[in-house]
Amino acid sequence: MTNLGILTMTPSESHLYFNEMAKKAQNYNIVLYLFSPLSIDPSTLMIKGYQFDSLENKWKEKNFPIPKYLYDRCFYGEDRKSNEAQSVVSWLKSQPNINFLGYGLPNKWRLYEELKKEPTISPYLPLTKKVANAEQVLAELNMHKEIILKPINGAHGFAVYSFKKIGKSINVRTTKKNRVIEKLFESNDSFDTWLETLLTKQIFIMQPRINNLNKMKEPFDLRILIQKDEEGKWKEIGRAIRCGEKNGILTNLSAGANIIPFHKWKEMNSKLNHSYIEQELNDILKHLPTKLEEKFHPLFELGIDIIIANDQSLWILDMNSKPGRKIIQLTEPNTLDTLYSAPLAYCSFLHSQINHAISN
Repeated sequence: MTNLGILTMTPSESHLYFNEMAKKAQNYNIVLYLFSPLSIDPSTLMIKGYQFDSLENKWKEKNFPIPKYLYDRCFYGEDRKSNEAQSVVSWLKSQPNINFLGYGLPNKWRLYEELKKEPTISPYLPLTKKVANAEQVLAELNMHKEIILKPINGAHGFAVYSFKKIGKSINVRTTKKNRVIEKLFESNDSFDTWLETLLTKQIFIMQPRINNLNKMKEPFDLRILIQKDEEGKWKEIGRAIRCGEKNGILTNLSAGANIIPFHKWKEMNSKLNHSYIEQELNDILKHLPTKLEEKFHPLFELGIDIIIANDQSLWILDMNSKPGRKIIQLTEPNTLDTLYSAPLAYCSFLHSQINHAISN
């Protein structure tokens, strides 16, 4: 039997994805565990967590050693516990006898710095700069008239800001509790004072705003989910269009975005050159996962967010090594079994590769 542990900050809460995985684990000769990084006893390296009982079809509390294979599904906040958990996971990744299904990605700025060196990827990357001070942001805003600020470690659209030049004024917008909040600064001085305070809270990157509003003035993008299969090869699981609120900023589902199946979106936009768009998407999917693994660490899955601009240019907006599955649940329900089995199948593949390497 192979031992696979799922890392999560909330192991006591019910997770549909983990539960469905657990029901299939026995088919792969895998014992499945569920625990928080903070539940590892540093003196004994024993864990207080949950083991799935396939006979009773439920999770049971149990003490167990660190599993040989780990699937990291932790989502961190800015709190002390998140910082402690991140430190534990970093330590786990450094252990030679522990294997993660995927080792994650660095922050947005480091991703950009490395990928812009790649001729197969760089044409799809929006111009990105690391924010140093308010003066630099003002210079960029004067040049592009509208820019986006994002935290380099941000996720789910948290603390994303839109700055737009309107005459001598600056309009600032962000999303809080699924609502767009905005404030108009009448002068550069007042904006500068506010921005300097914001920049003390975290590190940001900035990009020119790419026009991705549809006919209803809703921002939209394309989310593609890819995973490695039972042979360790990248495979597309599904794709869908995410549409945010009218005149909004975000397309994140956590911010209330709607989902449109990709084939329906194509029908709704039949005048676009879909042959060209598909070719561009194929090029991105062919090169991006490989380049990410070459430059950083092995991965198991990726959520890739792509803007299809009004001029039909394609831009890689974001890459997420811990993607959600809602677009698949809503648009490709017939593939859910494959989705739940994928981590188990890939774990079995890793186990066979490691055993083969040891025997040789």
